[in-house]
Amino acid sequence: MKIELQLTNDQLMAINNQLQKVYEMPVSTDQRENVYKSIAFDLADKFDKKCKNLIKKASLFSQKKKIKISLKFHEAWALQAVLMELIIYMDNEYQKTLIQKTINALDEKLC
Repeated sequence: MKIELQLTNDQLMAINNQLQKVYEMPVSTDQRENVYKSIAFDLADKFDKKCKNLIKKASLFSQKKKIKISLKFHEAWALQAVLMELIIYMDNEYQKTLIQKTINALDEKLC
């Protein structure tokens, strides 16, 4: 099962910034938390690669285009869980709103 997400440039950048914080999390002895981290590391790499490609190809006319990202069901589920966990540490209200919008879209598609 695949989940398709349509994200704006700003949403993609905000999600990427949040996912990079996964690398700063302490090591855990809880298996479930380690599974979350393992999937989150893969997602962080995937979103970082997408952001770098977007930056390389950026132009004034591509600002309104939406970026399509395909996630496997477990990746979408983990992305929602990680974003919900990390959103409380955000201080930028605009990015917080973009992340919440993504969480809501994921919740709608996962149900």
